[in-house]
Amino acid sequence: MSRLARHFIVALGAILAVSLFWMVGLAVSTNNRTASFAEGGYDMFIPPNPETGAKASQTIAVQSTRAMFHLFVVALLAGAAITALLWANGSARPALRFGCLGAIALLFYVEQWQANSHFMEYYEPRAVYADNAVFQRLRSDPGRPRVGLLTRAGFYNLWLSLIFPYWDIDTIDMPAASRPPSDYVTFFGAVDRVPKRKWELCAVRYILGPKDQGQQLFKSLGCDPQMQVALEFDTQLGKQALFEYTQALPRALVLHRWETIADPEKVLTRLVAPEFNPQTTVLLTADAAPSLKADAGAPATTPVEIKRFGQIRVVLQTAPRSPGILLLNDRFHDNWSVTVDGKPAEILRANFIMRGVALEPGEHRVEFHYNVPRSSQIITWGVWGLIAVGLILTGLGALRRKKNSGASSAKRRPSNDSRRSR
Repeated sequence: MSRLARHFIVALGAILAVSLFWMVGLAVSTNNRTASFAEGGYDMFIPPNPETGAKASQTIAVQSTRAMFHLFVVALLAGAAITALLWANGSARPALRFGCLGAIALLFYVEQWQANSHFMEYYEPRAVYADNAVFQRLRSDPGRPRVGLLTRAGFYNLWLSLIFPYWDIDTIDMPAASRPPSDYVTFFGAVDRVPKRKWELCAVRYILGPKDQGQQLFKSLGCDPQMQVALEFDTQLGKQALFEYTQALPRALVLHRWETIADPEKVLTRLVAPEFNPQTTVLLTADAAPSLKADAGAPATTPVEIKRFGQIRVVLQTAPRSPGILLLNDRFHDNWSVTVDGKPAEILRANFIMRGVALEPGEHRVEFHYNVPRSSQIITWGVWGLIAVGLILTGLGALRRKKNSGASSAKRRPSNDSRRSR
C-alpha cells in the first residue's frame, strides 16, 4: 500500500471518530435541544408536521442527529471506495479501477438523490403565485400603502419572502436583514415601542394576521376604533383577517406645517410623543431647514398623486395652494436625487428617516431618481472589461496557434519536386 493510501486511511479514521462522537452527543442531548428550540420560538413560527404531528422543535432536534448519522455512513462508504481505488491504482487490471470509480459515482448519485428527496420541497409555480382576494385588495389601492404582518407562522413567511415581491406589494417587514443600516435600527428601535405610531408614520395601511390575535392587540394598544376588518379568510391556522388602519399616513402627501429640530434624538422623541400629530406636521432636521415661509391659513395637507412608483424612479404630481413639504414615506439615502418640474432640488430628511421636498404654491411634477454609486459602476464595467479582454486574448491565442500549426505542417509536407527526385 502506498504512502498516500496510508495517510488517507489515518485521516479517514479521525473523521469517522469525530463524527461518531458528535452523533452520540447529539443523540444524548435530544431532549435538551428540543426544549432549547421550543424556548427560542421555533414552535410559534413553524407549524407542526402535518403527517406525524411532531412540533418544529422536536423535528429539528431529531433531524440534526439523523444528519450526523447520514454524514458518518456516507464518509465511511466513500472512504472505503477511495481507499480501494488507491490500492487498485497499482493493479494491472483496469476493470478493478473502473469498478471503484463506478462505486464512488453511484454513492454520490444516491447521496444527491436522498438529499434532494429529504431537503428539497417542490412547489407548483401556478399554485404558489396564484392570485387571491388579499393580493387583489392590496394591489388595488393606488396610494401604494404598505402591509404589516402580525406573525410569520405558516404561509405568512412564504408570502413575505416570495409572494409580496412577485405581486409588487410593499411591506414594512423585512424577510432577512443581517446588517440593517444604522438609521433604520435607530428609527425602528424608537417607534417599535409604539406600534400604532410606527404604522402611522410608515404608511402601513393594512395589517395581516390571525383575526382574534389582531383584535386583542389593537384593543390593548387603544387603536381598535381605527382598525377595520377589510377582509376575512379561513386557513389551516384558523380565521385570518386583513385589517385596514385608517390612521396611517399616505405614502406621499404635502404638509403645510413643519418643525425644525437640531438633535436627531429629539426628533425621535418628538415623533413618538402622544401630543405630536403626524397628520398635520412633519419634522425636519436643522441642516435641512427649508427657506419656505409657512402659511398659517393653509390646510393641513394637500393630496399627492402617484404617477409612477418603481425601484429607482418615483414620479409624483401635486398642486398645493400654499408652501409646504412634500413627504414621501420612503427611506432617505444620499444616492437619491430629486427634480421639481425638471429642475434639481434638495431632498430633506423628514421624520428622521423619510424623504421630503420643499414646494412653492402651484402645480408640480416631482421625480425621485436613484443614482447607482460610481464605485459600483466602476467595478461592474471593470469586470466586464476584464472579461472582454480575456475573450479577445483567448481568440487571438487560438488564431495564432492555428496559424503556427498550419506553418509547421507545411514545413513537414514534402514538395512535389522532392518526391519526384526520390
